[in-house]
Amino acid sequence: MPLVAAVALLVATCAPAATPDASASGSPATGGTVIYGATSEAANLDPLLANDGSSMSVWELIFESLVAPDPKTGAPAPGLADSWEQSADGLSYTFHLHPGVRWSDGQPFTSEDAAFTFDTVLDPKTKTPYRSRLANVKSYRAVDPLTFQVTLKQADCTLLSQAALIPIVPKHVLATSKDINTDEFGISRPIGTGPFVFKEWARDDHLTLVANPTYWRGRPKIDQWVRKIVKDQNVNVAQLRTGEIDYGQVNPESIEALQKESSLNVQLIPGGTQVQIAYNLARPVFADKRVRQALTYALDRKAIVDAVLYGFGQTVDSPIIGTSWAFDQNVPRSPYDVEAARRLLREAGWTPNAAGMLERDGVPLRFSIITRTGAKAIESIPTIAQDMWKKIGVAVTVQLLEVAAFNDRLQRAHDFDAAVYSTVAGVDPDPTATWSSKEYPTGQNFVKYANPAVDRILEDARTVAGCGQAARKALYDRLQETIADDHPWTFLYANQVPVVVNKRVQNVSASVWRGSIPYIGWSAPGWTVKR
Repeated sequence: MPLVAAVALLVATCAPAATPDASASGSPATGGTVIYGATSEAANLDPLLANDGSSMSVWELIFESLVAPDPKTGAPAPGLADSWEQSADGLSYTFHLHPGVRWSDGQPFTSEDAAFTFDTVLDPKTKTPYRSRLANVKSYRAVDPLTFQVTLKQADCTLLSQAALIPIVPKHVLATSKDINTDEFGISRPIGTGPFVFKEWARDDHLTLVANPTYWRGRPKIDQWVRKIVKDQNVNVAQLRTGEIDYGQVNPESIEALQKESSLNVQLIPGGTQVQIAYNLARPVFADKRVRQALTYALDRKAIVDAVLYGFGQTVDSPIIGTSWAFDQNVPRSPYDVEAARRLLREAGWTPNAAGMLERDGVPLRFSIITRTGAKAIESIPTIAQDMWKKIGVAVTVQLLEVAAFNDRLQRAHDFDAAVYSTVAGVDPDPTATWSSKEYPTGQNFVKYANPAVDRILEDARTVAGCGQAARKALYDRLQETIADDHPWTFLYANQVPVVVNKRVQNVSASVWRGSIPYIGWSAPGWTVKR
């Protein structure tokens, strides 16, 4: 049977109007197929090689890690390791693995697999995005088949949400690979410990996984999961309406219409992505924090959310997302206040000229703002900000750049005045990569932010004895207050991810901490299909 026809058959089999006796009862049952409408193709199914959202949406159903974030809080919870202990000096973690776990080919899972995974990630020949997660690891060893120990160079409370979240791959399959980067393991024969097993992959058409009958947590309730490629967003929305796909990604402008569809459940999940305007602190125009504060006060951020996200987002004032345990509910807010913006600029020495534009010592208050193409919402923000800032006498030019050029200007050359870009929250709230002065110029501190007090807070929060959440939160509260006062960024908004699922699929649970967008794949083992 042709592959496209095979998907068509699966769609027909899984359409909302099923067998007569199933529609009469409407009760969930074991079995059935769930179809995901994806807008882009996966790159690789080897979880050590590809952590892009498209690839992750597949391999997150096949592979597991030692630790799994709690779906509600993001706090470390048991995965392949049932428990762990930290040594008194904070330098050693001992993981106790769940007994009886087997790879999908029947071979036993042991601590040797964890050690092999770490070996592979640290091998300079492996093209992996995870190597930096092991930068602080001094050594590791398989103590016995069910005990894995990691020793650190220095105490680090992020170990459980960095190294321990690396997906584990099978030693018995990959140890003899000539080149893991090109091995068929990532294309046609991935072997995992997770709830689903690879069946087939027809590029740019569909990819099918089936339930793992020997999954150590219990066989998934559905039989098959199909990732169907639907590159056109309008077609994706249409197929959600007709039931040809069960869930998929949609743009903000489609949400309101889909909320009216009786066959669909639409949830809005606070996303882990935040968007901001970052100011290059190496530029003299941004040296005075009063200027940076004034630029924020002059922006009607709620109006920006309404314009670019159709209202499906929320303004933010913190570098830590609101769903994190480390978020400070009392973080200082920056209101929309044009008069306060004008006052701050006067205090900083900027006065209007005859044309109403601000000057100081004959030099105009002028700068450029860049962003990348390819994201409709983000593309719109510079022009909106430009108009709002002009009202207080600030002259701004806008430049849209292709992704590669934007990344080069921002991340490598640091050749920009201001930039609109998005950041994605990690499971651990530690923002050292963004705010530590040590992260400039080669790290993620693109704006050259440097505050010795912040550097101390970051170090203390990473190394606090026992890694207690309360102790770390107190430090992160201070961090958020300090950042709010220094104002190196204008925080704009956090997105809301629309989770659109056909009502025939039951027990779907969304979590910003677990799974790829739309954040529900992690709950797939418990899904049932109403037939």
